[in-house]
Amino acid sequence: MLRIEVVTQSESRVELRVDGWIASEEVALLAMEISRRLQQGGRLVLDLEGVEFIDEAGIALLAGWPGEQLELRGGSVYLRMLLNGRGSGP
Repeated sequence: MLRIEVVTQSESRVELRVDGWIASEEVALLAMEISRRLQQGGRLVLDLEGVEFIDEAGIALLAGWPGEQLELRGGSVYLRMLLNGRGSGP
């Protein structure tokens, strides 16, 4: 199960807290939410502190976004290692 919650929002920045598992159909849900927010313009911050599990598709999703508009923050040491191994990371 994946939960995405708006923490703060302004014209230039949105911060979302992501909790649960980023796997299977949740990867598509998160991709749609990221795309929607980035199309609105401004900067998007994903707080990954509540992520308990991420599969290969989730890692590819987060590691594949351009870093200018999307910032990854928080997450476990293991999650950061996985994302850093793919060239991105909180």
